[in-house]
Amino acid sequence: MKTVALAFILLVFVPPPSSAQEGPSLNEVESLLAQGRIMEARETLENWWTTRISMASRTDRQRGIWLRGKLTVDPSMAELDFRRLILEFPGGPYSDDALVRLGLSAGLRGELRVAQAFFGSLIRDYPSSPRVPEAELWLRTHAREIAALPPPSEPPALEPEAEAESRDEVGGFTVQMGAFRSLERARSLADQLREAGYRPRLVRTPGNDLARVRIGRFISREGAEAQARGLEGLGFEVTLVTDAGSEERVGEPS
Repeated sequence: MKTVALAFILLVFVPPPSSAQEGPSLNEVESLLAQGRIMEARETLENWWTTRISMASRTDRQRGIWLRGKLTVDPSMAELDFRRLILEFPGGPYSDDALVRLGLSAGLRGELRVAQAFFGSLIRDYPSSPRVPEAELWLRTHAREIAALPPPSEPPALEPEAEAESRDEVGGFTVQMGAFRSLERARSLADQLREAGYRPRLVRTPGNDLARVRIGRFISREGAEAQARGLEGLGFEVTLVTDAGSEERVGEPS
């Protein structure tokens, strides 16, 4: 009887398997999405984002961003998620798909040069992607339209901005977007940032071989923090650093 009673107690008080405590999973989200249960998929993803994101692996973070971009009803928010994938996770499993989405969206808006840049980046940076034929087809289909476009004009405020940057050369604060052992990966991120409307630079710091991608130089911490908050608001992961005064350029973004 004691053995039976002990077994009963263990049965009652043994906690459920860890999988039952983990809450919603990305597998559930994709299953619901495949079944066309879009509202339930959105709710499940929102719950996952609230309860699991802090413990998510790098791969699951990418998957979560990809699914959120697919499921959102706001096209501008979807584009932010797709841009985040290609900027923060170059070479990731969803970045080539994100480039296709961004290219198609730009094409539908009539922004053919922007679309051309996204598809060109896909072909250049992801040559083994199964989405490359789709990008090549789009470029062939729209080649005449793009060739007929007037040459892109210079940004109207280019010279004043350059002067402002030179005045800030003494500033030691800057916003760092990433640090890479591969110079090509750093250049790829810088290219994407330029396409997004930013003016990044590639630098190294004394005693360190990492290629760093940075935006802005500021005399005050407050200015750098304001820039960082703006980038974070767009979904980027940034770092505020204070060694801009000792950095050395390694080449302009191509």
